[in-house]
Amino acid sequence: MGRIDTLIDTMEDYGFDDLSRSTLARLIDDAHKELCLREAWPFLEKEQSLTQSSNDNTVSTTYALGKVLAFVNTSDKIVLEPLRTDAQLKDFLYDLDVTGSPTHYYFIGEQLYLWPTPSASTSSRIRYLTQPTTLTESSPNENILWPERHDSVLLYSALSKGYYINDDPQGAAMQQVMDARLQVARDDLWMRQYDLPDRIVVLDDNDFLF
Repeated sequence: MGRIDTLIDTMEDYGFDDLSRSTLARLIDDAHKELCLREAWPFLEKEQSLTQSSNDNTVSTTYALGKVLAFVNTSDKIVLEPLRTDAQLKDFLYDLDVTGSPTHYYFIGEQLYLWPTPSASTSSRIRYLTQPTTLTESSPNENILWPERHDSVLLYSALSKGYYINDDPQGAAMQQVMDARLQVARDDLWMRQYDLPDRIVVLDDNDFLF
């Protein structure tokens, strides 16, 4: 039995057996997207090596691309710098179609582009945050990005949405339970190591206040 089946079964145990399984899956999907997009969670981090074809400035990743964390041109050892799409158009007006070794990246809508356009096969490496795709009642476990050890947060969030659909006052109480569990999950997910404590670098006298 998959994770989403288990979550749906548990929601039915809470009294939501009057709703179809597809409806419960939509509630879980809504809760899943809301939780994953709430913060730049470490479990969303991905790394991928890419090879750009010549005369192709579009960038495609294996997982759905959410936010870029770091992007480097490994062929020429260049750290790629981000550009706003309007700045790329205005600042490089006379060089929009120039080819060469990429030095910048920018977005138009959801599509990621390189500038200049690679003149030959270019190797790069990108670290990025992926984003959730739509879950259905038949979705495999790997489509659920939220860590399984904190499934209670996902469950309580979906339950609160179900209560709100039915105008049930338990929705507010379930939301409070979810918020408490989310704080436990946040503490666990963000603390990745105890080997070296975080340090505050003193830059001016005001930093001594912390």
